[in-house]
Order: sequence, then structure tokens, then C-alpha cells
Amino acid sequence: MTWHELSSPDKVRTSVAKYRSWERELGIGPLPININEYAFRYHLSVPGQMIQWVSAIEESKVDADLAYWNIDGNLDDSVAEANKGNGQWWLFNAYGQMSGNTVRVTPPSPGLQYTLQGVATLDRDKRQARTIFGGAGGAADVRFTNVDQALFGSTVHVTVQEIPWTGQLGDSGEPLRELETVMAVGSDGSLVLPFTDLNEMSAYQVIVNPGGSGTSAGASTVWRKTYEAEDAAHTGTGWSRNGPEGRPENVGKFATSNLYNVGGLRTGSDVVLTFTVDVPKTGAYDLSVFSNTYNKYAGVVPQGPTNVFLRVDGQQPQELRLPTSYAWVVWEHTDTRVQLTAGTHTITLAARDPQLGVTRGDAIIDKIDLTLVDAGTDGRSSYEAEYADLAKVAPRYDVSGSSGPGVTTIPTSGSARFWVHADRDGYASVSFDHFGGGQAAVKLNGRAVNGLTVGATGGTDTAQLFLSAGINQLTVTGTSGNLLLDRVRTTPSSATAPVKIEAEKGAVTGAAKFTAEYSFASGQVAANVGDGPANALTLTVPAARAGQHVLVVRYSNAQESIPTHYNPDPVTRHADISVNGTVRRVEFPNTFHANQFRDLAVPVDLRAGANTIVFTSQELPNWDGKTFNEYGQRSKYAPDIDYVTVAPAIG
Repeated sequence: MTWHELSSPDKVRTSVAKYRSWERELGIGPLPININEYAFRYHLSVPGQMIQWVSAIEESKVDADLAYWNIDGNLDDSVAEANKGNGQWWLFNAYGQMSGNTVRVTPPSPGLQYTLQGVATLDRDKRQARTIFGGAGGAADVRFTNVDQALFGSTVHVTVQEIPWTGQLGDSGEPLRELETVMAVGSDGSLVLPFTDLNEMSAYQVIVNPGGSGTSAGASTVWRKTYEAEDAAHTGTGWSRNGPEGRPENVGKFATSNLYNVGGLRTGSDVVLTFTVDVPKTGAYDLSVFSNTYNKYAGVVPQGPTNVFLRVDGQQPQELRLPTSYAWVVWEHTDTRVQLTAGTHTITLAARDPQLGVTRGDAIIDKIDLTLVDAGTDGRSSYEAEYADLAKVAPRYDVSGSSGPGVTTIPTSGSARFWVHADRDGYASVSFDHFGGGQAAVKLNGRAVNGLTVGATGGTDTAQLFLSAGINQLTVTGTSGNLLLDRVRTTPSSATAPVKIEAEKGAVTGAAKFTAEYSFASGQVAANVGDGPANALTLTVPAARAGQHVLVVRYSNAQESIPTHYNPDPVTRHADISVNGTVRRVEFPNTFHANQFRDLAVPVDLRAGANTIVFTSQELPNWDGKTFNEYGQRSKYAPDIDYVTVAPAIG
């Protein structure tokens, strides 16, 4: 049995209960249920909303599929760009890592929509419990009852992570570690975690393991705060306060922080938004501007991304390029770093700057987030092996000196899979901390990393690995013995920067051409590549040594098909990329404007010296091999190419 549930999470529970009552009346079933679309625009991308749906679906013990309201190719509003997940992606990643059996969750308001809800599991084999909850702001106690001390011991290791909302198209790093500590289990078998500042748009994960013999890392986020745009002071003409946006009473609109946003930063404007901020320490702060620019709006079409100007206390001028998207109120974030002294400051976003120029385009602003940079953790991440996706692998909690609660024992053919985030394409120093006992091979994004072995003797094995911007799948698979793997760490790398080759350094054939019409390109752009192999771009790419490399293509793709429904229809273009005669097809997602460029990392094998790389494309036919799609949903062309970079997979 199948149907849609689009209005609110509580409808899942009530509709399933009603349908089951009909089955009992008729003496049939129970039949399997698949809710073939669930959630609306207000819910999608927001971890605090989606965990309420997950909770209702789990409680009802039915299958369900996310709704397709917006664009295709982004996992129903889970993906920001190619390989980049938003907060919703990380929520479903955490949900997918749950194992064992679900256990009863009693929320403050059982079954009531838009309140604190959750789902929890207990895996007795791993000796691990996981809980994901969210949906309300403020304070709440999370209480675990009947904690089995025969399974966990008298003390437990507790990790708390926040999965924040990063916008529909905003890249999200791995969940933020809010707490890691060892706690005593109460004499009545209870464990209480008090939360005092929950964010209703975030989801939270609690992982409980035996107390173990390891160490606790504390929190990864020291101080951060949100400043709403509608609360900022403003000067100039053309300012507007927009909203309310998506909310329980209107789930067809998109989610927005605190319901409102502001406009006014546009071509010809003199609007200045002034945020008064108060920070606790002197140092560096990461600043995220949540913004939106509609790619088809008349004022946006000529340039694409809207440029605005940021200053701190009237100094430190910066130009920010706020990205375009497929509709109004579809949020993304633009990130920069500022220096602040302890105390009060003003941060301005302006449509004019006396040193840098004037705004072209039109943008709305939702909020800014400020986060204190911790020098000890800046650019560094740690992933515990006992929290990874484990196959034929058992955790151990009796290894002294490990990080976190314990380690994992990886036998031959057993594996631990990690989801590692990188802010940008490039090298990271990737360390595998272990206690010896065996050896293991490593795969990065499904590709064996040649020359890298983890193991044999205790300690740390480190390699300079080229990571793709966004999410990387790192898999450690045992090859001999029983490797005691503790964790994987990433830190900044000093490996040599990739080699950059501008498109215009190559050669074009047929109708393909170089053009200088893109103002945000690095140089000239290769356009009209495709519609048959005669229209090609050929680049000569050097390699200092033979072997595995990563080719990063800087490209744009603004093609859309003829709309057939309410969804915008951005088209994913493909390129047939020949590397020294070996061809592979690569998909390039839409960038929403020809002047908005993105990067896509492509693994390649190169020979030492000069390598010939050719880009071509051709429209793919329908299933019959003869006819073609009448709505333009398959492209004839490769993306427009600005430049490529190339680097060895291991630095």
C-alpha cells in the first residue's frame, strides 16, 4: 500500500493507524506500506524538521521516500553541489549509521508535530547506543533509562554532535562535536544529559559506548552566534523586510532562519546593513553570510552572482560574491574570515564600497553566523573508528591510550568506512592512528590508494591525500592480521599545489571556441564543446610521475530543459573525457548561471611527462537508440570550461 504524506510529520502516525484499522476491519494484512513521497519545501534540508519525519516513520514501521519538490539530481534537497552535502545529508548519514534494534523514545509531546522528537537504537554487538533528536529550541533533558551495566559498565563514554541547517544549497562540514565525556550511570540505570540552548533547525546525535580506556576530546566548537538580517540596522533606499517564509502554517514556502530576510543589496542601491556583534575573545572568526540570488531575476541575469562589500568597523574591506540559485529564498552561504578584538564591533554588508566598487545583481540576506576559530582544531578533523560504518569488524573498549571510547579490530576482509569532509579540493595530511596487529589497504572514493598501507607496528601512518571538496568516502580494509584501528585524522598539508592549466592554453576544433565574456572566469572559457566529437577542447597536461592523479575541472553549466511541471529543470551536462585515448563519461551538475563556476574532481591515471586530455560530448538518445528527448532533458554539450588543475593522488 502506498500514498503521499506532505503536510506534517504527525500525519504519518495518524494515517498509518487509520489504514491499519481498515485492515483489521476487513481481516487482511498487515500489508507493507511505502509512503512514496513525504515532506514539503519548509521541511526539506532542515535537520530539525526532517528528524521529526524520521521519528514518525520509524515509530510507524513503514518505508518512505523523500518528496521531489525542487530540482532533480540533488537527492531531494540533500546535496549542495557535486560531492557536497548539506545538513540534511549529514542527518541521513547519521540515521543510516544506526544499527541493531530501535528502542522506545518518549518525547515531551508524543506524536505532536513541530516539537522535540527522536529515534534511538541499541546495537548489543557493538555495545553502542545512538539517539538522534531535534525539532524544538530552548532547553531539554535527554534521559536514558535502563542502561544495561552488564553491557556498558558503570561508566559510559558520551559524544554529542549537532547537525546544523546550512541552507538548501549550503555545504555542510561533518557534525559539530558539542560534548565528549565520560559519565557515571545512575544507580537506577539512568543517564541524563541536560541541553540548554537547542536550535530548532538543528538535529542532535548522542552516541553512548562503554566508558572504555580512551581519552575524551571535549568540544570542537568553542563559540558561535547567529545574527539575523532583519535585526540589523540599515541605511539607504530600497531596503525591504521579507516574510514570513516557510512555517507550519505554510509548508509550501522554503525554510528561513527566524522566518524573515531582508532585501536591498542590488544594482544602483546605496543600502548598508549593519550588524552589531559582541565577541568573547580577540582572534580570528569565521563569518558565514546566508544569502540568495535568483538566477532568472532581471537584475541578476547579466552578471549572475551578486557582489556585495563587507567591512569590519569600517575597515578590512572585502568583496563577496553571493551565489545564484534556482528560486528566491533558496539559501546558500558565502564564507570568509575576519579578525576581531574582544568586545563589540560592527559588520556591514553594503551595495557600494569607496575602494572596491558597486554591486551588480540583487541579493536577499537571511543571517550571518560568527564562529570563533580555535587554533588547536582549525582545519583539523578526527573520525573515531568505532563510530564508522563497520563490516565484519568489532569495536574494543579495553585499549589504554586510545582516543574516544576504544578502537576497532579489523581482520582480513573486514572494513571501516569513514565519511571525511574537506572544505576545498586539495591535499590534506591524513593520519591513521592504530595499535598495530595487522595491515590494511585504503580506498578513497572507491579507488584503491596505491602505495599506502596502514599497519604492522603500532603508531601512526600518514599520507598526503588529495581530497575532493565536500564528502569523501575513506575505506580501510584489512589485508592481514587484526589491525587495531583507533581513528582517522585530517590536518592541513604542505604538499605541492596542483598545476593549473587555463582552457585557452589548449586547442579547440569545429564549433568549439574560446570566449572572454565571463567576468568571473579566471581567463578565457572554452564554450560550445560537444554536439559531436568534432567540436572538442584538447589540453596538454604535465605530470612529474606516472600513476594516479586528480583532475579538477573548473566549469559552468546554466542549461535548463523545457519545464513540464512545477519543478525547475536544470540539466546536468556530461563530458566524454579522453586521457591519452582512454575515455570516461563524467557528469557535471548545473551551476544555475553561465558566470557561476564550480569545481569537479575527476580521478585519472597519467603517464610521466605530457598527457593529452580531450573533452567532447554528444546528446544521448532515448531507449530505442534513434529518437531524442523532446524537452531538452539531455544536453548535446559539455560544460563551459574555465581551467583545470592536476595533482598526484598522493602528494
